Amino acid sequence: MKFTTDGLVIKENNVGESDRVVVVLTRDKGLLSAFVSGARKPKSKNAASTALLSYSHLCITESKGTYRITEAEAIDVFFGIRTDIERLSLAQYICELCQVLVPYEVEGEEFLRLALNSLHYIEKGKMDIYAVKALTELRLMVIAGFMPDLVGCRVCGTDQNFPLWLDLIGGDMLCNDCKARSKVSGSFAELDRTTFAAMRHIVYSQFSKLYSFVLPPENAKYLSFVTERYLLAQTERKFKTLDFFHSLELRL
Repeated sequence: MKFTTDGLVIKENNVGESDRVVVVLTRDKGLLSAFVSGARKPKSKNAASTALLSYSHLCITESKGTYRITEAEAIDVFFGIRTDIERLSLAQYICELCQVLVPYEVEGEEFLRLALNSLHYIEKGKMDIYAVKALTELRLMVIAGFMPDLVGCRVCGTDQNFPLWLDLIGGDMLCNDCKARSKVSGSFAELDRTTFAAMRHIVYSQFSKLYSFVLPPENAKYLSFVTERYLLAQTERKFKTLDFFHSLELRL
């Protein structure tokens, strides 16, 4: 079977002397693992278009469950990201998140649209890097089925008794008074008004308005801290690319 689709390369591995195996986030089939013959040869027409972070139009053949990319035409290679180590590390983290959260061989339009837009904002510097990180983490979780309940306190229903407290395991909230009265144990993240409003926007807004918010750097960094804690608690795993991203904070 032969088909065409658009896809973002989110992982690449070298095979043999000149070949490559890639994981691609595609519009039509979610994640696909595909073999690219001769992709590492100096004169290969598919070299740049099947490299990590390349968004390309792909011609793919499938036989007995094995996919091969026969032709690839680059749409965007996000060159600006590759020239900055901090931006590149965040892009690689987004790719690793997609490897974990996106299912294989199902429709992947929402995941791909989010990843591409976030990479665009990272490349162009149109948004605080921590705000892009937080937005991508939380919206990916929403699409993948890990949406937090940010309507109001799970006991009394209020959304105005600050600070609110996000239950990182349960995925819902307690207001300050209800948390104090119930004396619950567990992992919670404190939400001030700014962080709560930003998270609500990320979770509930239409995609066309998703990136239309601005936070001061200190607020963006705290938002990133909260969304990261929520993601790690829900997925129950670590991400090597996230560790590397944070290691750069000590150097830059």
